[in-house]
Amino acid sequence: MKKIISSLTIIGLLVSVLGPALAVATDGTISTGLTRDTTGGATPIVKAKWEANADRYTDDAITAGAQFLPSGQYGVKKTIALCAIVTDPDGLADITTAPGAVYGDVFYPTTPGATPEPIELGDSHVALPGQSGLGCGELMQEDKLAKLSKADGIDLFCNLVRNNNNNLPKFNTSPITYTYDEICATDGELQKETAVVYCGTKDLSYEDPSGDYAVWAVVQDKVGLQGKLVNKFTYLPVTAFETDFNQVLYGNVRLATHKVISGDLTWDALNAGGASVRNVGNTRLSMRVWQDDMGFGKTDGIWNVRYDARVGSFAAWANYSPEQTKTLADALDLSEKDEMDFSIDVSKFPPTHEEESYTGTMTLSAIGIAHLVCGD
Repeated sequence: MKKIISSLTIIGLLVSVLGPALAVATDGTISTGLTRDTTGGATPIVKAKWEANADRYTDDAITAGAQFLPSGQYGVKKTIALCAIVTDPDGLADITTAPGAVYGDVFYPTTPGATPEPIELGDSHVALPGQSGLGCGELMQEDKLAKLSKADGIDLFCNLVRNNNNNLPKFNTSPITYTYDEICATDGELQKETAVVYCGTKDLSYEDPSGDYAVWAVVQDKVGLQGKLVNKFTYLPVTAFETDFNQVLYGNVRLATHKVISGDLTWDALNAGGASVRNVGNTRLSMRVWQDDMGFGKTDGIWNVRYDARVGSFAAWANYSPEQTKTLADALDLSEKDEMDFSIDVSKFPPTHEEESYTGTMTLSAIGIAHLVCGD
């Protein structure tokens, strides 16, 4: 009996010791952390930076900094260049030897003006591969830049940029104010190869929103010290759309009978299905419609025909007379596709019109409207 009691006592002790240990991390979550060690050496410097078209020195406007036009075509992206001139007081090997590197960080845009607001992409926007798709001023993508040869770097910055687009770059003002003269001097750092030009490419989608994009040029040395220079480029607004139809055939129409021609959400070959429209610009837009009278004319100064149109099945019909431009409700967000419905109502078939058929012209256009902003 004493042996049994002794064994039970030992088991009881084991349970009392092991029991609390099993409850240390019951949900499996363990916090981690570190502090970046950047001791030793001097911080590298971004002396100048710029964005440009793929040729690395042009942009699409004459104002200072870079401005770019989107393609205005479905699926056609815009390729731009990101460039920076970097140096390191400890020597270029501190940058050019891994893990030293130069990066370009592009952030989603804000609205232009004195009180910029971060732009919401909307539900239809599709990010390019490698992009975060976050919108709202968040990081879009980080790209690693590549070192140019001495000759290529000097020709690009000191010749092509300086002589053809000299208000393109942003110059650093710390620890000194850098200039073309300082960087391109015959005894300057580019010539001595104590500074170097880095460039890379970045794709913007046709549907990435117009606005001001912040860009960081970040140079990192071998111990993790980082230099940074920030500027912005502008993606210029282009309002554009395309349709899968170029005719609206009302068919057989009876007097004083509202005849509706419904569109659909399927993008078809031209005129192969119901009418569809899609936004292929980098702004939100509202569609507009204008039609002639198709030969119905007027009686007592009143048109003998009226029309309706709408974008989407849930929008209210917009009623309009011939030769009147009507803006339709239900705006198209970035890259959004929707159906277009049309209708006609004839109040009189004029006796002077001898033919049974009537033909006319419809003109579609669009106006850009404000982006959605984050937090609305």
